[in-house]
Amino acid sequence: MKKLFAIALLGILLFNWGGYRLLTDYLEDRADLQLEAQLDQDNYDESALISIKVPTNLPYYHNNINYERVDGSINIRGVEYKYVKRRIYNDSLELMCIPNLAKTGMQNARDDFFRLANDLVTNNSTKKSGNQHGHTIKFSVQDYTATPAISLNPATQLVDVAANTTVFQHFKSIYLDRLERPPQA
Repeated sequence: MKKLFAIALLGILLFNWGGYRLLTDYLEDRADLQLEAQLDQDNYDESALISIKVPTNLPYYHNNINYERVDGSINIRGVEYKYVKRRIYNDSLELMCIPNLAKTGMQNARDDFFRLANDLVTNNSTKKSGNQHGHTIKFSVQDYTATPAISLNPATQLVDVAANTTVFQHFKSIYLDRLERPPQA
């Protein structure tokens, strides 16, 4: 019984460490494949498409009246959009996109689980009881480590020529090519 309990706790610990990421990545990929299959079969609502126009600066292009099928995705303000069609028309790239609500829902669920599992504080308007004091001290590694102020690439350092002529000559001899005549044959 103790072994079973220990294995269950270890499984929960491993799931909290990274298993939820693997699970949500799998579910997101599956949702992507399902949406892509629907798009390939033209099984989507035309009124749900969103148009994005991007100006192009191409020297040579061919105006297309018809759209062509394209794969890809873009994330705008936390919402995942899947490319459906594109065309180049009148010096702009026109993309027709459809929101991928399943993948967006999976990403939001993953983020919410991460906040709950790691006990991250959110800025809600709820107040805690008055008996608790908010005395917390946070230490970071930067508090105990020195930040080096040395540049490892001396070629990028600025050198005052008037004050440091010997240093400048040293840099000149190392980093600048010397112009010499080739040897006589």
